[in-house]
Amino acid sequence: MRLPDAEFNPRFYLAMAFNFDSCPERRGSDSTKWHKYASQDIIPCWIADMDFMSPPEVVAAVQQRAAHGVYGYPAQREAVLTAVVNHVRARHGWEIKPEWITFMCSLVPGIHATIRCASQPGESVVTTTPVYPPFLTAPVISERNPIKLSMVFVDGRWTFDWEKLEAACAQDQTKVLLLCSPYNPLARVFDRAELERLAALVLKYNLKVCSDEIHCDLILDPKVKHTVFATLSPEIASQTVTLMAASKTFNVAGLTCGFAIIPDATLRMKFRRILQGLSLDQNVFGLVATQAALEHGEPWRQACIEYLRGNLDLIEAALKRMPGVVLRQRPQASFLAWLDVSALGFENPHAEFEKGGIGFSNGDDFGGTGHVRLNFGCPRERLQEILRRMEVVVNRAPRR
Repeated sequence: MRLPDAEFNPRFYLAMAFNFDSCPERRGSDSTKWHKYASQDIIPCWIADMDFMSPPEVVAAVQQRAAHGVYGYPAQREAVLTAVVNHVRARHGWEIKPEWITFMCSLVPGIHATIRCASQPGESVVTTTPVYPPFLTAPVISERNPIKLSMVFVDGRWTFDWEKLEAACAQDQTKVLLLCSPYNPLARVFDRAELERLAALVLKYNLKVCSDEIHCDLILDPKVKHTVFATLSPEIASQTVTLMAASKTFNVAGLTCGFAIIPDATLRMKFRRILQGLSLDQNVFGLVATQAALEHGEPWRQACIEYLRGNLDLIEAALKRMPGVVLRQRPQASFLAWLDVSALGFENPHAEFEKGGIGFSNGDDFGGTGHVRLNFGCPRERLQEILRRMEVVVNRAPRR
């Protein structure tokens, strides 16, 4: 992709690009994250976008496209499809075909479409909790029966309750399994053995799988490797809708562009038919940003991961001073930390932290009462202030 002409000064931008300590002011910038608390002294660390400027190549590509001046309906050009194919091959060892790719305005319509093309009203959809809220609402909106199973903490890690999971999958009315991998909000990267055990259940009970893998390119733990669920076998690939996007990794969620990878032609046709007329076309700038990020964003991605690891170290050190706040497992992926604050004794912990000037995600929204989710994709100085305010709130808790 050609970078912009002389009006844009890439040399100046590159000098700033990897300085994650210095970020643009987001208050008043049409940011959902920051608008929520625009009139209050509350630092937002809730919705899952980072405060970092996107990679310089992404900014350059979007500016170049904007300079064209005509913003009609976009085409899914061969170049952006090739960028996805090459990225998935290079990062995940999965050889996909361009025709398997379906672009969408975001991944949430993909969750709904998978449920609707693989089940009928009244049939069941299995998910686990706590989990990304659309996993909980999509079955209900689609008039399906949600089967919600709690994740369990075993041998120092979050995993599935295998006995209950199989019992749920074995029910005659169960047709769909929703998988979040890496797992939001627990930030788990499932190992291959876990995924193979899950795949065995999928094949045994003939389920379709919606695998949301939007955080798969932000692996923080160098000792683990993300495995795309559909790569386990051709049979699993034929049962799976894989959802991915550049949005979380490269901080371009506002450009509304995600994609589904569906190898099975019949499932793909049903999926596209459901989406037709219900999901908006992808954003013209989202396509440009996706291509630029996947083709040129690797140095930035690596630098971002390293910075996030440093932020995570800071969180773990600070939590040692906050009895009653528990991070059960160090996040292995993403920029999200799931904190158990139930021991603090607050009736509404989310509200108490808001009073203390911190805007977490409310654990109740994920099916995790007594928890909050911290978005640590922000400059370190801001994170230090969040942690300082947290400590003040913890120190006034009714019990610890």
